[in-house]
Amino acid sequence: MTKLAVHNATNQAVKVYLTFGASGPVCPNPVGVGDFPILSHVPNSPRQGTFTLEAGATHKFDPNGKCFTGNVGFFILPQCPVAGADFHHGKEGTNIGEFTLNVSQGDEAFDISCVNGVNCWMKMSVTGSGWSDGVNNTSIDSIENKALRKNQGNPGVYPVNCTDCIQLVGNPPCPSLPVGPPQTKRICNIQRPVRPNSDDTLTITLKEGNPPS
Repeated sequence: MTKLAVHNATNQAVKVYLTFGASGPVCPNPVGVGDFPILSHVPNSPRQGTFTLEAGATHKFDPNGKCFTGNVGFFILPQCPVAGADFHHGKEGTNIGEFTLNVSQGDEAFDISCVNGVNCWMKMSVTGSGWSDGVNNTSIDSIENKALRKNQGNPGVYPVNCTDCIQLVGNPPCPSLPVGPPQTKRICNIQRPVRPNSDDTLTITLKEGNPPS
């Protein structure tokens, strides 16, 4: 089964926020905040937990074979731009690493969502084989986001305000931010058929500095 690891590749401690997905047909009995003692509940948010990750440290979350779905963000809770903030604390919004692992049917998947903006340089890497963007036949084992409007053509990344990968559907989640440019193909999810007998790890890494232009 697939585990999750969070790594801080910067030279300072960082606040990590882990938001768990709700149960559903694909993930009927997922893990939650209470399954991991390192997490403190975010007030008034039963599916959100937080912890501090020291510089250079890694923490591994082992769901013990259960479905594990949610997202990870750094510095602040996922949100749209924050007035008066610096870059990491929401000047251009926030990006998150999304994942669905050990599903009961269908595909495991992960992506970086810049729908609500960008506040860090994030990398997601995975062990094991069979991962692809679902469009091209090329095997993909890692993805990284770029700056706010530089993610078109970048596999595994949802561009800013592009709720449907190739387009905005409905009202923009963050009206103060531009839309896209969107992906030209549906390459926003990295996925593979679930492998119950695997022993793989998806690692979400916070990298030093601002996203590359």
